[in-house]
Amino acid sequence: MSIDWPFAESALRLGGADKQRIQPDDAARQAETASAILLGLVDRPGVLLSDEVGMGKTYVALAVAASVIIATKGRQGPVLIMVPGRLRRKWQREWEQFKHHCSSKGSLDWIRDTYAHSPTDFFKLLDDDEQERSQLVLTTTGCFSRGFNDAWIKLAMIRLARQKTKLSARHKHGICRWAPHLIRQTTNRNLTEDVVKKLMKSDVSDWKQILIREWLLDEDADDPIPALLDKVKDDIDWRDLVNVLRESLPKRTSDNIAQRMKMIRKKFNDACQGIYEQWLRLSKWHSPLLILDEAHHAKNDHTNLARLFRQSSADDVSLLRGKFQRMLFLTATPFQLGHQELIRVIRSFDAVRWNSRRAPKKSREEIQAEVEQLEAALDANRLAGRRLDRLWGAIRSDMLGAQDVSTWWKGVERQPKDAWETRLVEYVNDCHATRDKAQALLRPWVIRHNRPLDLPANDGEQACRRRLGIFGKAITSDAGTADGGELGLPVAKDAALPFLLTARAQGELAQTSGARAFFAEGLSSSYEAFHHTRTVRGKARDMNDDGSPIENVDSDDESDATIVPTSWYEQQVAQIIPSRDASRRDRLLHPKVSATVRRAVDLWTGGEKVLVFCFYRETCRALYDHIREEINDRTLQIAGEKLGGEYRTDTAGTQEFLTRIARRCSEEGRPFYEEVQRILSQPFQQDKYSIFTDDQRRQLVEVLAAYFRAPSFLARYLPLDDPDVQRAWELGEGRREVLEPGIWALSRGIEEQTDQSNQTYMSRVEQFLDFAIELAERAQYDRDSRSDDNEDEPDDPLQECLSAVSVYSRPRRPDKLDADDEQDEPDEDDGSYRVVPLVRIVHGDTKQETRERLALAFNSPLFPEVLVSSGVMGEGIDLHRFCRHVIHHDGYWNPSTLEQQTGRLDRIRCKAEVCRMPIRVYQPFIAGSADEKMFRVVRDRERWFQIVMGQKFEFDEGASEEIAVRVPLPETLAKQLTFNLARWKR
Repeated sequence: MSIDWPFAESALRLGGADKQRIQPDDAARQAETASAILLGLVDRPGVLLSDEVGMGKTYVALAVAASVIIATKGRQGPVLIMVPGRLRRKWQREWEQFKHHCSSKGSLDWIRDTYAHSPTDFFKLLDDDEQERSQLVLTTTGCFSRGFNDAWIKLAMIRLARQKTKLSARHKHGICRWAPHLIRQTTNRNLTEDVVKKLMKSDVSDWKQILIREWLLDEDADDPIPALLDKVKDDIDWRDLVNVLRESLPKRTSDNIAQRMKMIRKKFNDACQGIYEQWLRLSKWHSPLLILDEAHHAKNDHTNLARLFRQSSADDVSLLRGKFQRMLFLTATPFQLGHQELIRVIRSFDAVRWNSRRAPKKSREEIQAEVEQLEAALDANRLAGRRLDRLWGAIRSDMLGAQDVSTWWKGVERQPKDAWETRLVEYVNDCHATRDKAQALLRPWVIRHNRPLDLPANDGEQACRRRLGIFGKAITSDAGTADGGELGLPVAKDAALPFLLTARAQGELAQTSGARAFFAEGLSSSYEAFHHTRTVRGKARDMNDDGSPIENVDSDDESDATIVPTSWYEQQVAQIIPSRDASRRDRLLHPKVSATVRRAVDLWTGGEKVLVFCFYRETCRALYDHIREEINDRTLQIAGEKLGGEYRTDTAGTQEFLTRIARRCSEEGRPFYEEVQRILSQPFQQDKYSIFTDDQRRQLVEVLAAYFRAPSFLARYLPLDDPDVQRAWELGEGRREVLEPGIWALSRGIEEQTDQSNQTYMSRVEQFLDFAIELAERAQYDRDSRSDDNEDEPDDPLQECLSAVSVYSRPRRPDKLDADDEQDEPDEDDGSYRVVPLVRIVHGDTKQETRERLALAFNSPLFPEVLVSSGVMGEGIDLHRFCRHVIHHDGYWNPSTLEQQTGRLDRIRCKAEVCRMPIRVYQPFIAGSADEKMFRVVRDRERWFQIVMGQKFEFDEGASEEIAVRVPLPETLAKQLTFNLARWKR
């Protein structure tokens, strides 16, 4: 018999059980996708879910997991969810959300879940009594593949290895003496030689009580040695460890004992790792389902993740083979993989438990034959695609005449004029035919839905595009539209020479295969990046061209051959452009930097949040400095122009005026303070906010009030140009009739004035409070379900969010008005108002906990309002609730990387859906530069990417030069040749 895992329709409500939390179409698509996955798993070992970024793959996977647990009643072992470490907490939060909001009342309450940090944790979970056993286990992708480091289990391995050989009294004494050194427990004074001797004479099943008596283990701790190790001890090959114990332990101490022990410990650890891998393979545990997130990281056989499922050589054995009945893999970028890499990921499914009576209906041999057929079909389609790609690359713009490419192609398709056009039509038809055959074979394995082009609309509402791309010089348009087509940013004559020199250098490098002008790309990004790339070349980045993280490599990747021919050009450019030490104003003259800064500041002026992505760390820092300073200047400029008179030129006076308003709004018992409190307390009268405690309600009001006292809000939202309003804020003024206009202006600024998304700040506050409800609910059920294993989880997600946007309660001194807070906040209050900075920066050196805190803060209507990031925030982060503007200051050669970054904003329940206005995707580039070449290449590759699956692109100057001048493939033709792997149609 095969599996019988129907979609748990009676228990699950993907749109929301208590209320409609997502669009009905999204809920229907997710439910139908989960059903299709469960149905597909009957015949085959695994399915790859590859919906685009932000479409809710996590919730689909959780629906599948819940359906499997319900169908098996948890009796076939735990469902295992394996995710990258940085996404572990996110998945835990999503499961709690899913469990409480996407199921009929109480239907999932019986499911116990936990997190296993290490293999030891996982094996201990399997030792739990059945009534205490978890049905859902979350772990990280490195859990089973990272080095084995559990001290007590290593000591137990020594004990078990001793049973497999006869040792002399000297050897036994040596083990007891040196064991603490081997397991790195020398600082544990309770682990004496006598205690080790006692453990070596005892059965490992009795160790817990011994360790408790010796004050080495808490009474309520789990058994330190999982029973599974003792059960398989007779099947393990202990020879390597026995040899270490016999041959390698010191006979006596010496002056260089520390160095000797370091070498011995390496041999010991290698032997223990080998035993652990045997233990993992031999242990008789099973799971009905493995869910693996970001499965594209398993594309290469040599990676630790791939070794869990696939053999990298004939002598290798996959560590998790035969442990799972079925597998569900998730990735948003299946076409980022070459078709051979995609086949390797699919072949990972071969590691399921084939010898079980619940094995797939199709035999292993049938499945392997299907994969072979699929590989051949994808080979044929790729070959057809590449032939078409090369032939299309021969089209010159003059061949189109006065027609655009779409019109020209329609004519060729209808009636070819010559043999060349006939061959082009034949190649397109061949691509169609091979695509159809490969698609039929691929559909059972891969499910993919693309995001609708339009935002969700109610009946009668006009369609609205989901995204609006704004390219090149269009970023400078005050209208903020795509007017200007795809023309690059112009370079002023007096600034053009450096770009002309780098273009000349690129032309020379184009003659050298494999040569790459990093300095030219750096110059297109910023003057700072140019100087940095001259020194470190490609290491000036946080990510590779394909979007993968940069590894720390000490050796120089670039050969002298790619550098020496351009050294003269580099020197000339370095002398012409502003140096690293030049004034900020001089460095701001960079054409693309100035365009990005202006657009970000203009959007901020209109009340919008802005997300800026950069490729180079130095550009990241430069944009952060420029935007921060320009916003400070713009704040004072806006206020000064409104106040008029001498304030237009008196920035110190303007700053003092804003500080006075902030102080008046923060003085308890004063009219302005009371008005802010009244306005912000109004929403809490609604029943839905009753979940907040009095303390939470007070803190929410204080945090929001602090934002409204910030100079950035006061300058933008108050009618300071009204003389009556100005008089209300005069120093020492306290008459009620004079204060009334100021009170009224403050109220109107909060409740009536709208941003560029046509939202009042009060409406954004209410959206934030709705989000706070979710956090408060999560805190409630976290307290009910929290286990000791999750002590690193925040006790209160709402408090965690408030801490991310927390402020002091008194006005900050004018000289510290816009200070950065890269350092941790001091515990003591210096008696000044502390505003969380408007602009923040994230790059590869930013701590993970800081990244998470900034993501939480940016996902609120409060500070920061501009986030400048390198590629490190481009995956696995939600930034969509209050932002719909993203600027890709730098491009990437891989179009999937840009899509991932835009996907931080384009998600279910994003701001664009709430206000029904498009996500604006800005991608500036400099005309005639390396920048424009990258833009043209990526735009061309974007349409070919899914036709010539995952085509490996060479990033040298010659290859990119050819592609940059190609005639683009018509969008309609690209869609016709792309795989359709969707299961749901609206």
